[in-house]
Amino acid sequence: MKLIGLISPNLGEDTLEDVYKVFPPGIRIEGRTLKVGKYTDDEFHRAELLFADLVRDLARSPLDFLMVTGELFLSYKGPGSDRGILDLVKTITPIPTSTVLTAVVRGCQALGLERIVMASPFPHDQDERLVKFLAHYGIDVVAFRGLGCPNADVIWELPPSSGYDLAMTLLREHPDADGIYLPCNKWRTVSVIERIERESGKPVVTNTQAWVWDALRLMNMREPIGGYGRLLSEFK
Repeated sequence: MKLIGLISPNLGEDTLEDVYKVFPPGIRIEGRTLKVGKYTDDEFHRAELLFADLVRDLARSPLDFLMVTGELFLSYKGPGSDRGILDLVKTITPIPTSTVLTAVVRGCQALGLERIVMASPFPHDQDERLVKFLAHYGIDVVAFRGLGCPNADVIWELPPSSGYDLAMTLLREHPDADGIYLPCNKWRTVSVIERIERESGKPVVTNTQAWVWDALRLMNMREPIGGYGRLLSEFK
């Protein structure tokens, strides 16, 4: 049994359903929630002040790995901010750690994605931050479009088909893109990854899929997993 600590904005049992679908058997998640009521810098700063205490709390458990999710929480301080988060965690615990944006970057690199499109549930200003974050690591977002949702509760109500529809629209408009990124673990898009890849011929990277891949890879559990896109089925 592997125990993974998870720190995530607005974490709930409903969110973990998709995570457990993707993970192989023998993994348990111990989660802590960073509450973010709306996508503003004040809310992200308040969550940041609580972050270290959540790490200390989780580190009391015999964790095999620690994952920090929440793209907007991670990107609000600017490009490369994931490194600051990881450096902070190292001062608290030696537990191997990654963040979802670190995982997304690594996932894009593993798939050879240099020019991508991004379909998002977020407001435009938050998407712009993600675009700058990815550019910092050499991933060019050639086009992006968001649904303008103000918080996670609204995003959770979106059907998975909303991710499929927006992704396919962007990929048709930009056929030269290498692939597509769909952020946010509250946007239940893991169920449409395979359909998008099959119909577009382009790789898909999503929040949950990417961090699961990164966690398994760093725990040396590299068996291919079918049903959730090339990133997991062509394990690297």
